[in-house]
Amino acid sequence: MCLCAIAPGLSGEGQGVNQNSPVAGSGGGGLLLAVLCGTLALTANATPYWVAYEGNDFPENEGWERASYGPPPTRYIEDGALVIDSLADLRTADFYYQRLAIDPDPGERFVATWRLLVSETIQPFDVAITIFSDDAWAAAFKLNETTIESVFEDDVGTSFAPGEFHTFEFASDDMRNYELRVDGAPAFEGTFWQGVVESEVNWGDSAQGAASLSKWDYFRFGVVPEPSCLGLMLGTLLLSAKSREV
Repeated sequence: MCLCAIAPGLSGEGQGVNQNSPVAGSGGGGLLLAVLCGTLALTANATPYWVAYEGNDFPENEGWERASYGPPPTRYIEDGALVIDSLADLRTADFYYQRLAIDPDPGERFVATWRLLVSETIQPFDVAITIFSDDAWAAAFKLNETTIESVFEDDVGTSFAPGEFHTFEFASDDMRNYELRVDGAPAFEGTFWQGVVESEVNWGDSAQGAASLSKWDYFRFGVVPEPSCLGLMLGTLLLSAKSREV
């Protein structure tokens, strides 16, 4: 089984970046082709952005690049979510990516969040998400009906209930270490792996030699202020406002 979304050599520039950000090892043994801050510092370094796919149209119609290998899957939009059905052929891989500078500055955090239902998988894993930093460090995750696991780390993952949507949130301050939450609860922490691709985020049906039926409600990523820095900034503004009232 080949995880094609972790392969080098994809082309195309990411599009559709919203600068007004809201502030708030694969199964089967296959070859991996792909895998002190303050208000002034925050003001100087902050370059928030936000990219959001909301499942209302095919991703390639909303600024995402599409990579498809083998026979194309069955795809359709249902109830505001993208359905990818590759169960008919194990040779199919079909995923979506954006290429742009993604790393956070000091006082910022990179966040990727997605809401997903994996209904069926042939072979252990088919669906995957990969995040490549601006200097080619990578974090990648493979999913099936009940499990999310790190591709590059051993014994790093967690399970969840089958047959329902789940929300996943990935966050990193330094693009070397990360934390992952499932349905709002801390799930696990891990580290990036030295990869070969720079500045890319991809998701979808990412493996040849496997197949799946998945439903993507949304996929969003971007850079936002770190919670601690945002709280410090808001606290400073509040103290300043109170001092003017005195």
